[in-house]
Amino acid sequence: MSCALISLTPPTDFDRFFNVFLLRLSLGFLLVVVGLGYLFDPKAVLRLNAFARENFFKDSHVLLNGKRIGATLLFVGFILLALSYTTPIR
Repeated sequence: MSCALISLTPPTDFDRFFNVFLLRLSLGFLLVVVGLGYLFDPKAVLRLNAFARENFFKDSHVLLNGKRIGATLLFVGFILLALSYTTPIR
């Protein structure tokens, strides 16, 4: 469990800033790594693309398991929305 779930104090502005800061930092790092991959080793990017296409983005997955995948994504999405909902503290 994370500390935010069992915290006894309401979240502060620093907590919100820290969460957004980590998101921006990780996204920036990912974009820099992908950009360097395109510049210095385009074949690695093509291999990664082929791997993802073969394992994650197959048409047969969508055709055979479309309802199961859709229901799972909806379930996870609603859970994330419910966890991110906060009531204002007075």
